[in-house]
Amino acid sequence: MKNRNNIINDINDYKNIFYENVRWGDTDGYNHVNNVSISRYFESARVNIIRDLETEKYSFIIVHFSINYIDQIFYPSEIKIGTALSKIGQKSITFSHGLFVNKICKSTAESILAYADIKEKKSYIISEKIKNALIEKFR
Repeated sequence: MKNRNNIINDINDYKNIFYENVRWGDTDGYNHVNNVSISRYFESARVNIIRDLETEKYSFIIVHFSINYIDQIFYPSEIKIGTALSKIGQKSITFSHGLFVNKICKSTAESILAYADIKEKKSYIISEKIKNALIEKFR
């Protein structure tokens, strides 16, 4: 099922799941997870997917990131972050993410990453090998 932002909001519809636990330091004085921590949870899920596809020369660089905050998250909680590969372009990829606690969607996000030659500081065409490896991670 998708929400109004066309992002999946049912954990069972994601092929790639990343597990995280809320840490005490992720919260404010009311045990409420702060927004920066939510961004970091999505970052951890995203990096888990792309890290082995990067080299010293070529890397995925985040160029757009948006978060929809749906409901509060409290300490302690186990989090599941689902990620879907929404699009593979010539030089970029798009991920849709859902963050869940007890199967309830608490936040959604979209990440757009450009593939870049980090030494030359310019975008680069994603090889078929990298595209196939990405697709495989979402089967």
